Amino acid sequence: MTAIIIDLSAPIRDGEGRLGIPAHFTTPFTVKQDGWQGSIFSLFCHHGTHVDAPNHFLADGAAIHEVPLQSLIGTGAVIDLSDHGANTAIAGDTLEDRGHDVRRGDIVILRTGWSDKHWGTDTFWSSGPFLAPDGADWIVERGAKAVVYDFSEEAQTRVSGWDGADCIIHHKILGNDIYNIEYVQNLGKIKRPRVAILALPLPLVGLDGSPTRVVALEGIDLPAEFSVR
Repeated sequence: MTAIIIDLSAPIRDGEGRLGIPAHFTTPFTVKQDGWQGSIFSLFCHHGTHVDAPNHFLADGAAIHEVPLQSLIGTGAVIDLSDHGANTAIAGDTLEDRGHDVRRGDIVILRTGWSDKHWGTDTFWSSGPFLAPDGADWIVERGAKAVVYDFSEEAQTRVSGWDGADCIIHHKILGNDIYNIEYVQNLGKIKRPRVAILALPLPLVGLDGSPTRVVALEGIDLPAEFSVR
């Protein structure tokens, strides 16, 4: 059987960004002038498809270069939440009803379709579905090792002047050694309830997150555990 690769990563473009921090691309070396092209970029670590490190919200948490890769590679279980539109909380009871394919140690994939409709607009941030506190509790209790989101899961960040201490979703997830794989696209292209997920952040020493290429692989069975050399 041929495996199918589904790219879940949002493209990153010069000038786009969030929180007033745009991506900035420059090309100081060009083929026309120098015979080769070499570029520079600066980017907010939490723009676009990315992985959160624990120190994003936890003072003593691990940095992104310390995140174990085995926590970001594994079998993902899809929970369909496509009926959860604007300003809709994703509750623990809903995840219990629909998450019957989730097994302990899985990467949980929360599929709403919100990013495919609204990525690149203010609407994506201001009025999407969000994860309720008891939804985060369900993820912790089910023993997930990571969560994939196609929406902005923390409702508190929509409050003007928000403080990280009040972001209980991030504290619950990151505080239980579960990793956020945020702002993916194309989850609707996944046709099976269980797929392989690979999310590989850059080892940016000491930083709190990293842009990440995230892919789903259909037709491949991954082992339940990995060893690292």
